[in-house]
Amino acid sequence: MAKKTTNEISKALNFQTTEAYKKARTNIVYSIVKKGCKKIIFTSSFKSEGKTTTAINVALALSQQVDTKVLVIDCDLRRPTVHTVMKLNPKKGLVNYLNDECNLEEVVTKSENDNLDFITFGAIPPNPSELLASANMADMIRKLEEKYDYIIFDTPPVNMVVDIVPLIEFSDGVVFVVKNNDTTYPEFNRAVDLLKRNNGKILGIIINGIPTTETKKGGYYLSKTKKKNRNTYYG
Repeated sequence: MAKKTTNEISKALNFQTTEAYKKARTNIVYSIVKKGCKKIIFTSSFKSEGKTTTAINVALALSQQVDTKVLVIDCDLRRPTVHTVMKLNPKKGLVNYLNDECNLEEVVTKSENDNLDFITFGAIPPNPSELLASANMADMIRKLEEKYDYIIFDTPPVNMVVDIVPLIEFSDGVVFVVKNNDTTYPEFNRAVDLLKRNNGKILGIIINGIPTTETKKGGYYLSKTKKKNRNTYYG
């Protein structure tokens, strides 16, 4: 049997990664049964577990559906990274709007995908929790709900700060991102307990960093989908 070239393997891995995000998209779509805009929080227990990259890739997968408008808001106002991942350099962002320094149209950044927009952080504030819990934030979300089918909130890690708590009220559910061989069970359980205490509905879990292996049939996979206690665990 001929060995696969590096290029062939790379294409297979890219395809399977894309398919994994599409699977997550499908699970999310069927986890939220409601009309109108669906609002989803992406978080993790600690930093560097891949939540921002995961949130953006799932948002991209959602936006690839016909006539589906998606917005990603960087709500990690202490360690924002959406602008870095997407190589965006807007002059104004979420913090500027919440501080009444500009209008809403000024903070929405268009992407190359017509159905996918972004709101970056704008500036590092001294009071991120208060801003996210403000009346301006609630008013902004009400306005955005009329324009988008999905709003994705990229939030700080649960176990590091409490900034996520006010956003739970606005959301339809939480997707929790963990990193294989990095996130520990105590960290995970602590984060889940905090979300549940604040009435957070956990839609599922996405596992990052699972080594991709070749199956006997010559295909590739990232991980298997599991179910437990009615929560869908996404791989």
